[in-house]
Formats: sequence, C-alpha cells, structure tokens
Amino acid sequence: MSEPPPTAEELGRLLLPLADEIDAAKAVPPGVLKTVAESGALAAMVPAEYGGRPMNHREYGELSRAVAHTSASLQSLLTVHGMVCASLSRWGSEAARRQLLPRLASGELLGAFGLTEDGAGSDAQAIGTTAMPEEEPGASDGPSADAGAGAQTWWRLDGTKRWLSFGQVAGCFLVFAKHGDRSVGFLVRRDDPGVTVEPSRPTSGFRSAMLADLHMDGCRVPADRMVGRPGFGVAQVAGSALSLGRLCVAYGSLGLAEACCDAMLGHTSGRRQFGGRLIDLQLVRGLISDAVVDTEAARLLCEQAARAMDSRGGRLIEQVLTAKLAASRAAGTASAAAAQLHGAVGLVDGGPVDRWVRDARVMQVIEGSTQLLQHLLAEESLQSFRVRRRDPRYPFVQGADHVERAGHVE
Repeated sequence: MSEPPPTAEELGRLLLPLADEIDAAKAVPPGVLKTVAESGALAAMVPAEYGGRPMNHREYGELSRAVAHTSASLQSLLTVHGMVCASLSRWGSEAARRQLLPRLASGELLGAFGLTEDGAGSDAQAIGTTAMPEEEPGASDGPSADAGAGAQTWWRLDGTKRWLSFGQVAGCFLVFAKHGDRSVGFLVRRDDPGVTVEPSRPTSGFRSAMLADLHMDGCRVPADRMVGRPGFGVAQVAGSALSLGRLCVAYGSLGLAEACCDAMLGHTSGRRQFGGRLIDLQLVRGLISDAVVDTEAARLLCEQAARAMDSRGGRLIEQVLTAKLAASRAAGTASAAAAQLHGAVGLVDGGPVDRWVRDARVMQVIEGSTQLLQHLLAEESLQSFRVRRRDPRYPFVQGADHVERAGHVE
C-alpha cells in the first residue's frame, strides 16, 4: 500500500529546511514542486471525479498557513493554482474540465491567474485585453455582441497580463478580457499560438514566486475554454476566485506571523542582556505581546471567513476582506517586531527575518492592497448595516437612530 499524503503540518516541516535555499535561488526547484504535487496540495480545489483530493476552505487555509510558515513564495503557488482549479471546476465547460483538471490535480500543469495589466491593477474593470470571436482559426475577425461560448468556434485574444505568480512555469493561465463592454474569462495554454511568456522584473518580496508577464498576440483559444460567459468575467469568475485568493493570502499571512512570533519568543527567551533574559524587559514584552494579539485575532478572523466560504454565508465577502486585511497587517506587525528584536541578525540579507519582512510587505499588496480592501470593506459593512437596520429583530436600530437624532438641534 502507498503511504498516505503528508498532513499540512507535515508538509510544512518537510519544506522548512529548503526555505532559505528557495529564497536565495529566486526560484522553486522542480524537486520541491514535485514534493508539493505528490502531497496532494495541488489537487485540493479539484473535484474527486477529475482526480482531485478536495478540501474544504478551512482545510485549504490551514494548508496555506503551514506552507507560508516555511515559504510565502511557495504558498503563493497554492493561492493562484487553487484559484484556477476552483474557477474551472465551477465555471468551466465539461470539455475543459475533462481535459485540464486531472493534469492540474497531478501537478503536470500548474495554473496561474492573469488579471493585472499595466492599466488595470486594483481597478479590474479597466482591463484592456480584448477577446474577439472567430469562426475558425485564421478567419477574419467577426465581432458579434451576442456571441457566447457555444456560438463561435474560436476566440482571438490580444493583450498583456503582468505579475503572474509562477507564470514562468505555469502551463495553464486563467485570463480576463473585454468583449465589447463585457468581461469574459478564458483558459489559455502555454503552447497556444500567439502566447509568449517572459519573466517579470524581480521583486524584493516573494523572490521565488517566479513572476512572469503573459503576452497574447492573436492568441486563438477554442470556445470551450471560455470560463463562464461574456459579462461574467470580472464580476463573477474573477470575483469568486479573488475571494478564495484573499482567504489563502490571509491564512498565508497568519503562517508568516506565527513564524515571526515563534522566532521572537525563541530568541528573546534565550538571549541575555543587562543581567537577565531579553524577554524580561518590559518594552520587549510589549513588542511581542502586540504581535501575538494581532496574530491570534487574525487566526479567529481567518477561521470565521473559511466557515463563511464553506457555508456560503450572507456576509462572506465582508468576512473574507476582514480576514485578509487583519492577517496581512498582523504579518507586517510581527515581522517588523522580529526584525527589531533580532538586532543585526534580523538585518542579514537573505536570512529568515529579512525574508519575512520582505514577504509581509507583499502580503499587503497581492489579491487587493490594504487601501483597496479598506474601500471595499467599508462598502460591504454599509450594506450589511442597511440589511440589519431593516430587520425588526435587530436590537440596536433604535440606538443608532437615537444617536442620529442627538446630532440635530430642535
């Protein structure tokens, strides 16, 4: 009998000795990718009938946390690969599912997510990549405002996507384009005609995420690789994928913050200064306790968001945004404290603390920057308040109205 796949914690411990090597190489070695694939981690968002080992959102979050405890760069693979698999499973055609999901589940193909462009970052509606239907390969463009997945044989894609995590090694890209005034998603293969992939400029954090730019110049894809239908691209397909991505980043941030807290506690309890342990100094305890509180709060918010995604609760988006915002901030707080308390050791280029500081900054940008999340969260919170206010069972409506009336002078 074959051995059962490692648990999330076992996979994290298995990868831990390779963390510094992965960061220094600015790439994930093929052997490490093979280990991750054999663990079943890449099959977690694929239904069993297509060769998957499906997990619920909390289990996948815990997997992301354990891997990020070791390498945030590697955890970003789980994020984008999971986004592609989940989108294809939910929105893709049966032909595309049969063709691609088993290969994505096994790790034969890696998935990458292509939404960002030069002129479209946080504003996903501003994408400039175009999609035009064609009757057959090589046919002249024949725009049709009512074209759908079954109405045409091929689609032509033109545009460039930036900063695709693991784009350098991915074989399948979920990209979004505009057909007229409607957005639409497609699965693009690396070997499709008109596709060129080149490494992106290196970033200070997530050094090993193997970022790439994807160029599509007259790229033709069959209609059965459309994901959803025109009009569903950004609002539905990308929206649901980003909710999963933000949950993964939240759990990844939690794992990074945990690593920082563990390192601080280990270092300060063992290092002696001024005749006693470093941790016995009051200001040192303040830094550690702030990081621990933020980390534990992030853990609870991550678990709440995962439960909401599993049950598809009414406040799902609000809870995912809250978790991602809080956890990425916790990673920033904990990594800054770890760097401060480790002194010169925390400043060593390429060391663990240096890596955590760099990676924590990335956590506050990817899958929605802190400022974008604040904007979205305020809007979601307002919508939730309006719903509660209309509910006669809500006990604080009169109190809210009383405060409002108190501001008016008779």
